[in-house]
Amino acid sequence: MTSQTLDAKNKPKERVRKTHPYYSFNRILSYNATYNCIVGGRGLGKTFGAKKKAIQDYIKKGEQFIYLRRYSKELANARATFFADIAHHFPKHIFRVNGGEAQIAPADALDAKGKATWQTIGYFVALSTGQSQKSRSFERVTKIIFDEFIIEKGAIHYLPDETTIFNNFYNTVDRWQDKTKVFFLANSVSIMNPYFIKWEIEPDTADSNGIITKMDGFIAAHFPDSKMFAMSVFQTKFGKFIKDSDEEYADYAVGNQFADNGDGLINPKDPKSRYNFSIETKNGTFSVWYNIFTREYTIQEKLPKQQIMFTLMPEKMGENKTLLVYSDKLMQQLRAGFKQARVTFDKPSTRNVFTQIFTR
Repeated sequence: MTSQTLDAKNKPKERVRKTHPYYSFNRILSYNATYNCIVGGRGLGKTFGAKKKAIQDYIKKGEQFIYLRRYSKELANARATFFADIAHHFPKHIFRVNGGEAQIAPADALDAKGKATWQTIGYFVALSTGQSQKSRSFERVTKIIFDEFIIEKGAIHYLPDETTIFNNFYNTVDRWQDKTKVFFLANSVSIMNPYFIKWEIEPDTADSNGIITKMDGFIAAHFPDSKMFAMSVFQTKFGKFIKDSDEEYADYAVGNQFADNGDGLINPKDPKSRYNFSIETKNGTFSVWYNIFTREYTIQEKLPKQQIMFTLMPEKMGENKTLLVYSDKLMQQLRAGFKQARVTFDKPSTRNVFTQIFTR
């Protein structure tokens, strides 16, 4: 088993670094939600803040945590430097990563040979292997830090039915005790992720504090205003560079702008439009409306009481639900309308679902 030990005394000297205002967990914690989503600009200090609170709560109360990533490879990379940015904030302690565990010891407890009695404060777990954790006991775990729960563009994909997999893992840890809070952490990458879709979280509906609550307060999502952070970052050389040369990247990396949350093709349904049919997708069910005068379609999440139902998923077809395949006439008509900008949507998340379908 490999281990990594860090302490404040033995840390090599380094130049003084610029400091910036970082994210505070006080506001989201005041809502007392179980599932807490914190989504903001890159470098806002979300992961740092969650790790700091987890360590503090172990020192004060003996509470353990789980640091969760989606795949084992992601976890291995994060585990290797887990304490690198935080150890010097706790000069009375030393830290190490020992296999799948995060460990701590008093700094003055080292013996003559430099050894100490280590205590486990946390565990490193990959969600993709969560099923294998069912027999483990996490009695002292009160926090799950799910880092980068929204995927950046690249080769990594969400797990099939990921929200169910996560709920199963949460239940393995909590065991119906209501003792465990989850911190879902991510950059403002995409509103098209299984968690926002499942829980119907729309950033534009946040209150004046940047908070959205769902499921009777079980879920709280915070989209923090990062103006102070942005002002600080834009004073750095790289900050000035991206602000002047790549405004879109600056909004994503420093601000809290989702690239797929614009208002293109978003329009309310025209009163003259008439219901055509409904389509069930893996990301929800939507109704399709058609205006014979303008030849325009509107696709929206709101469904009529009586429906003609089609499904894009073969396993879902049945007596009252007809399978709709890519080459069917209805799909051809919708795709043609989309290419000619004759299809509009009620909101960005609906548009994003059908953009993926039409351009596959």
